[in-house]
Amino acid sequence: MNFATGLADIVDTLGTVKAEIAALQAKEKQLTDRLKLTGLSEIDGTLFRATVCTSDRETVDTKSLRVDLGEDCIKPYLRVSAITICRVNARKTSK
Repeated sequence: MNFATGLADIVDTLGTVKAEIAALQAKEKQLTDRLKLTGLSEIDGTLFRATVCTSDRETVDTKSLRVDLGEDCIKPYLRVSAITICRVNARKTSK
């Protein structure tokens, strides 16, 4: 097995894991939404307890601030950091 083949296996395994996670996250959302609809703040299971909380969240509309105040006004308050991401997408197959 050469280096590229080993990487291909890793990519395929990662893609499979990400697909499994996506399915689990969809199931998690469905179950969470059902619990939220009950209107209850605490729901006991046999092994776990769910707590449903509602709170207000504030966000800053940076797009509007840039338009209203200008980029020069906002620039001193921006923090820039480098991030590295790894995207995995299903390959298109030819028929």
